Amino acid sequence: PWSKIILSGVFARTHRDEPVYTGETLREALLRNPAISRLNITQNPRWVRPSEFIDGFKSSISFAFEDPDGSNLKSLLKTNLFMFGAPVRAKRWV
Repeated sequence: PWSKIILSGVFARTHRDEPVYTGETLREALLRNPAISRLNITQNPRWVRPSEFIDGFKSSISFAFEDPDGSNLKSLLKTNLFMFGAPVRAKRWV
């Protein structure tokens, strides 16, 4: 069993004329959070919205992880998470 989460308010780029961050860059930034680095990621982070439609500086990502009893999800929803030096908001994927 696994859980899926959405993080909103994630920086997508540093300048408007730059492309959005790649999946690998998202994964690296995500794994800098100690609470996430301990998880077994089953679906790498990806933009919820197609990257060609992200026109601002922030957007949302989703990712999935092993979570046999649901305790990892409950813990993450209470944890202060950061990406690219800024706080992000975690929500359960529905």
